[in-house]
Parts: sequence; structure tokens; C-alpha cells
Amino acid sequence: MRLTPFFLGLLLLTAGPLAREHELVLKGGRVIDPETRLDGIRDVAVAGGKIVAVSEVPLDGAEAVDVSGLVVAPGFINLHSHAWTPLGQKFQAQDGVTTELELESGAYPVADFGTHGAIAIEGRAVINYGASLGHAWVRSKMKEGDAAVSGFGALIGDSAGAAIGMNRPAFREPMRPGELPELKAHLRAGLDQGGLGIGMLLDYMSEVVHGAEMLAVFEVAAERGAPVIVHIRRGIAGDPTGLYEVIGLAEQTGAAVHVCHLQASAMGGVEEFLRAIRAARDRGVTVTTESFPYNAGSTSNTAAVFNRDWRSIFAIDYEDVEVAATGERFTEATWHEYREKFPGMGVIHHYNREEWTSIATNAPDVAVASDGAPIFNLENNVPPWGIGTSARVLGRYVREKGSLGLMAALAKMTILPASILQDYSPAFRRKGRIQPGSDADISVFDPESVIDNATFQNPFQPSSGFAHVLVGGTFVVRDGRFQEGVHPGRRILR
Repeated sequence: MRLTPFFLGLLLLTAGPLAREHELVLKGGRVIDPETRLDGIRDVAVAGGKIVAVSEVPLDGAEAVDVSGLVVAPGFINLHSHAWTPLGQKFQAQDGVTTELELESGAYPVADFGTHGAIAIEGRAVINYGASLGHAWVRSKMKEGDAAVSGFGALIGDSAGAAIGMNRPAFREPMRPGELPELKAHLRAGLDQGGLGIGMLLDYMSEVVHGAEMLAVFEVAAERGAPVIVHIRRGIAGDPTGLYEVIGLAEQTGAAVHVCHLQASAMGGVEEFLRAIRAARDRGVTVTTESFPYNAGSTSNTAAVFNRDWRSIFAIDYEDVEVAATGERFTEATWHEYREKFPGMGVIHHYNREEWTSIATNAPDVAVASDGAPIFNLENNVPPWGIGTSARVLGRYVREKGSLGLMAALAKMTILPASILQDYSPAFRRKGRIQPGSDADISVFDPESVIDNATFQNPFQPSSGFAHVLVGGTFVVRDGRFQEGVHPGRRILR
């Protein structure tokens, strides 16, 4: 057959140039895409920050990386993280996370998120980041005027020793009925600024936020189609009343609600909490939740819960609480001394049990999210979950315990968190997937060696087993080594 110029050109288009089209090919890995249930050996081609091909047929590219024997998964999406400082992002990347979100606390103005001082990540983000509109910081704007703060980043500044600052009007003063229209206006403004839903630190202001204010928040959320991401009120040792409250408001208004750190709020009632959430879904309520695979919690020593009968609420005593930065355990005397001398000190309270944590960690409809604390330096310790959560799930629950399948575990860190946000924020329709057209946020790991190394005593040990992590097609971890000076992370707005 004689090739005419037309057919010759067509042949060249479909053959030779394909090699130049693909900037990067990950070759021969075990590709797992939880949305499509794909689990097979494939080549994955990347170009222009996107996945452009997933192929059983070998692909060529300008750069080829052999990933045979490794799992090629969507980059992990962490819905609940306060560890978005530069150091925090470094550890998150080494745990396979490609997008971390400050949804529980949020920010207001939303544009201020990630812009403060030495902890700022704007323009130097390793991984993608974003925040909700923070109800607490709207309250700060309304109650504190010129002294208002825009979020945890503004409160804690550049020092690990700075107070979290919950003993302030935003957390202590009730909202007057005449202030509700202004509250709603601020909430709408924050969503218009790009907030990824409305974050509520409800348990930290449990004594002052009730009825009409709660309803106002849920009404604005429903009006805008935004999720409410809430740290529910905590009752005595797993009392589900706080959960029923937010489910009831979601049902009443039609808003979606996301419940933060299920196991930390439910404790011994985790099965009852899950039954209530699933029953609400069966009734048509949009309610989702998350957990992290550790048996402790972390907050400020002046958090509202510690102004109540916290030993009954958590079913623990003073010696079950430690100073986050040093590991020192409290006595009754030092607890009261430090509360007076060092208000806002970070503490870790050991109140959960593995049998409860395992229920949430193994549940296929509960997303994995770390609730990691801010990391300012390597001298002041933080809880380990902001460093090793993903690897802990994959190494301990999937491989060692065998209580969770690999596909299910990956779904909890990829497509499940993406699906929680994608109806409100279309950017998440391109994340949490290994499919042509998706963002090239990719985590490549060894299922036989992936493990968390961070401990309470020595938290600053990055996870093992992640060979490569890509954000928008750029390596932030390559051959197991963090890539210094690379900043492909982008801010995600509504």
C-alpha cells in the first residue's frame, strides 16, 4: 500500500509523537483506583500536571520511572489537618498526602489562611492546601473588633509556645439575637471568598453557642450548598447527644454535615454513633465522618472541655494527660499550676482504646483524616498523628492486622474524602483518582514496608515505604527522599 502524505501524517501523529507527548511515565506499577475498582499492572502517563493515560500497553515518555512491585495510588486527601506549616507539609508529603485541608477550624477572612509570618505556606506549599470558612473566626470578627484573629495560624503565630487563645470573647460570649443577621452576612461573605464549607469548633464554645446561632449556620450552609464541618459537643464518655443535634439540624435545613474525628468524640459509643449516622443517611440526610488511628486526643489546656468535668467526660485522670512538647505527665497540682502559668499549652490526653479506634478505622464509610497539630520546629514535640496517620493505616491495619483491605483503606484516603467535597468544590472531581483527566497527585508506596515511625516520645520520624509522591505531576518525594526546594502545592478554593 502506497502511503499518501495524509496517511503518512496520520501515522506519525498516532505513533512517534506519543513518546514526546508524555512528560513522565510511571511504568509497571500495581495501579489501584478505588473509584473504578481498578487493581492491576498498568503504566501511568503524566503531562501538564494531569494524568493523561492509564494503560495495559507499555507507554513511552520523555522520562520513565520503574515502579514495578509498588502500588500506584491517588494522592491522599487529608480533610482535617492543622499541620499545614512548612515543616508539617514536609512530613505530610512523606506520608503520601498530596492535599491537606483545615476544615474543622477554617479561617476568616478565608484569604488570610496560610499567609502568616514564618508559618506561611503561600507561594511555598509542597502539597495542596485549603480551608473552610471558620465560624469561630467570624465570631472573633464580631466580638473582638480590631483584636480579631483570622484562624489558628494568626493565634499561634510563629512560636510553639504561644497560647491557642481560647480564653477570648469569640469563645466565651453568647451571640445576641440582633447579631444573627450580621453573622449570616459574614458567613455568606466567607463562602464567597472560597471557603470549603463552614467549619465549627463547637465543642470549644459549647457553653455559648446554641439554638438560633446553630440554626443560622446550618441555614446559610443549606442556602449555599456548603457542608458544615463540625467538632460536635462532647458529652459524658461517648454521649451521642451532640451527634443527634447536628444530624437534626442537617435534616431540618437540608445542609450537609461532616462530623470530625469520630472515634475521639464517640469513644466507647463509636458503634452507636455509626448506627445513628447510617440511619440518618438512609433517611436522606447527607452526613459524613472521619477518624484517625490513634488512641489519644490533643488540644489546648484551656479548651472549653477542660472547664467542665473533663475527668468524667473522658473517663480519665490527671496522669492520663501529658504536655505535648515534653511528654511530662500531670498531677493534680501541676495541672492547675500549668493552666494558670501557661494557658493555651498543648496537651495530649490518652482516653481512647484500640478496640474503639479499630471500629472507626476499619469502617469503609469513615474517611481517614489526621487532625495533626501545627509543627513549628523539631524541638517541641507534637502528637504523632500529623506525621504518620496514612502509613499507620496501611502498615498496621492493612498489612499487620489484616482487618482492612488495601482497596478499602485507599478509598478512605482518596475517593471518599474527594466525594465529600466534590459537589461543593468541583476541584475535588479531579482528585482522589488515577484516571485520565485527573490531577497528577499520586502516591507510590511499597505495601510490604510502608509503616509509621512517629511516636509520642519521638514524633519527628517520617513514615517509611513511600517511594514517590507527586503533586501536580512534580515529585515532592522521589526514591524515598523528600525533595527540598520544590513547591508545586496550590491553594484550593471553592
